[in-house]
Amino acid sequence: MRKTLWDHLPPRQYLAAQEQHLVRYIRELVYPFSPYYHELFDYNRIKPVVIQTLRNLSCIPFTTKADIAPLPEKPEIPFNLVLQPDRERISSRRSLRLKHRLMRITQGKRAYGEFLDREFLPVHYHFTVGRTALPTPILYTRYDLLRLREAGRRIFELAGLSREDMVVNAFPFAPHLAFWMTYYATEEVGIPALHTGGGRILGTQRILEALERLSATVLTATPSYAYHLLRMAAREGRDLSRLKTLVLGGDRLPPGLKGKILELLEKLGAERPAVISTYGFTEGRVAWSECREAALSREESSGYHLFPDMEIIEIIDPESGNRLAEGEEGEIVYTCLDWRGSVLLRFRTGDLVKGGITYEPCPYCGRSLPRLGLEINRSSDYKEFELTKLKGTLVDLNAFYPLLSGHKDVLEWQLEIRKHNDDPYDLDELYLHISPSEGVSKKYLERELYELLQKEVEVAPTRIVFHSLPRLLQRLGLETKGREKRFLDMRPDALREKAREESQEKSGDVQAPDTDQIRLGMEEEKGEGEE
Repeated sequence: MRKTLWDHLPPRQYLAAQEQHLVRYIRELVYPFSPYYHELFDYNRIKPVVIQTLRNLSCIPFTTKADIAPLPEKPEIPFNLVLQPDRERISSRRSLRLKHRLMRITQGKRAYGEFLDREFLPVHYHFTVGRTALPTPILYTRYDLLRLREAGRRIFELAGLSREDMVVNAFPFAPHLAFWMTYYATEEVGIPALHTGGGRILGTQRILEALERLSATVLTATPSYAYHLLRMAAREGRDLSRLKTLVLGGDRLPPGLKGKILELLEKLGAERPAVISTYGFTEGRVAWSECREAALSREESSGYHLFPDMEIIEIIDPESGNRLAEGEEGEIVYTCLDWRGSVLLRFRTGDLVKGGITYEPCPYCGRSLPRLGLEINRSSDYKEFELTKLKGTLVDLNAFYPLLSGHKDVLEWQLEIRKHNDDPYDLDELYLHISPSEGVSKKYLERELYELLQKEVEVAPTRIVFHSLPRLLQRLGLETKGREKRFLDMRPDALREKAREESQEKSGDVQAPDTDQIRLGMEEEKGEGEE
């Protein structure tokens, strides 16, 4: 597998190249061809020429999820992020006019038309998870898919994989980033792979059989499902001794859960296994990972290695919006570089990262890539549950995840919020559903969890309900749903329920873009007329 050559450059060199790339990208592609940002720049009286350094990014307003989500009456909103070249906009910029005229002369009109299609025509869609609004499409052109493949190759390089490996991809089959990035990464590197689609498609038993019969060395999955697979494998006495690498994504990987996964791998006979965590979001187009050396160290991770030629990451104060210095905790803001499909500038993820971003070389692998801190509060995961009031206390429900997933005596768990007697005006109740480890005293575990949650979250559960593992897995939908139902809000809020039901009813009615309209501008460029 070929190696990345630029990942040992000093920061001053790749930051200078990144700055030049950003200036050219905004002036030559984003402002002329993005309907959304062309209008945004003009409305805020921003001239592209003022973007001369990375610091000048701060003059561009933030883009939020609400800005790009489709509305029932305006389903075309997300498609305005796609770069859409047409003759008028190309003709208005001298550098582009000369470049495109020369390309038409030297390559011919047919080849030039194929170039425009390859660069700018969307051919692949991903969707954000539509919990509180219509699902938002993120579009890729063929040019973008080449970049997705390259980003996947780099993650496999960071993970220390080679063509001698065998990958079993257990991410759920869906129009989401994790499954498809793994798919394209294995193709790019040339690693043999079985893309199972997860438990919902192939089924857990068949995935376990594939891991054993194919002597798989690599498993890619969500942390919860990987833990479930390994737990079943250990119970059935399967031989997964060749499984040496887990690349986990789609959800957080608390240290406690990572420890439980490593313990299972060692029971299954794996030698020096590496459990590698990744971070990504659909709007970011790619995912980022920690390096194998950090995963093997069993010490504090050095964080997620970024790709400075594909994106710019800022860390801001979530309250003021001001950019923070290196190493400071804040919200992650994403700007894409050199993408053609859904282009985003200064996109607020809502995710908070401890330790911010650092430009010091990785203490484990020596790469000089910028790195994000490993501990990220994925507010985008459970946005509608991020903060809620329970028993008069404002609680971040995401705080339950590391406490319960990492607990040595808890196999699985689910949190349910409800009202006493289903009365909307009565007290909040918090039901904690638990599947305990075998042989653990229920009275001991009940007391332990009450004390732990009261101390760490300041809210004790109203009731702890114990379940068998199969029963709780059924409640979670771990093998039947694309994403486990870790939190349930059963409070009878009529307005919230009505809005949720309306969004669910219409989630299947998201209209595709008018590709004829997108293609129209390209066809004008392919035509016989001159500028």
